[in-house]
Amino acid sequence: MGTILSWFTSADFIDPETRRNLSAAIYAVEPTPTFTPTPPPNWARTIGIVSGHRGPGEADYDPGAVCLDAAGEVVITENDINFAVASRVVQLLREQSYRVDLLDEFDPRLNDYQAAAMVSIHSNSCQDYGEYVSGYLVAKAAAKPPNGPDDRLAECIARYYGPMTGLERRFSLTIDMTDYHNFRELHPLTPAAIIELGFMRADQQILVEQQDLLARAIVEGILCFLEPDDPFGFEPLESATPISPEIVPTPES
Repeated sequence: MGTILSWFTSADFIDPETRRNLSAAIYAVEPTPTFTPTPPPNWARTIGIVSGHRGPGEADYDPGAVCLDAAGEVVITENDINFAVASRVVQLLREQSYRVDLLDEFDPRLNDYQAAAMVSIHSNSCQDYGEYVSGYLVAKAAAKPPNGPDDRLAECIARYYGPMTGLERRFSLTIDMTDYHNFRELHPLTPAAIIELGFMRADQQILVEQQDLLARAIVEGILCFLEPDDPFGFEPLESATPISPEIVPTPES
């Protein structure tokens, strides 16, 4: 009978205050459902990859570190290595449907740049230290707190880069890495890291001949940070013994 009467009873029959109280009581019995947030799709997440020393800078052309042969001819420049590896990183990430920006060293887009992650790719000096100096370095901004997103990004890259390439991690970080100028240009909430792929003298063979491997290792590290439960699944390199070529180094510019 109550149902039948409700069919023919106008809502105005009940005063507004009573209607509001009845609505509150109904919602108290049937609470508003909550939704489990899901991560945004890959295409909605941007990743920035900086190719170290590429593009216009303080000089017309900055090759970065340079390796010369015995005749004084250029064997390879840091700029060449960085760009080759950075381009492969961008390609691999785009194949996973991420939005990826390939950025220059002094790219104006880096001012207040907002992204899910930014990684700057460099190579270490071709200098002769009088001993065999090999390995890679990875760092985040010293100004960022420990165990924060920037720290996790850097450690994720290290977790995969060393085992996959066979290169040893070195910890002799310079202020050029921990206070890298891009770190100060980015939006403060953009996690960022810088990697020195290897030393251009001792590690020249892997830097020149296995750039796909270096790129895959960096991508695995980025995905470790962004998708910790869904990495690429690349296999580590079983053996990677860089061979020191016969070159005459010049001081790093």
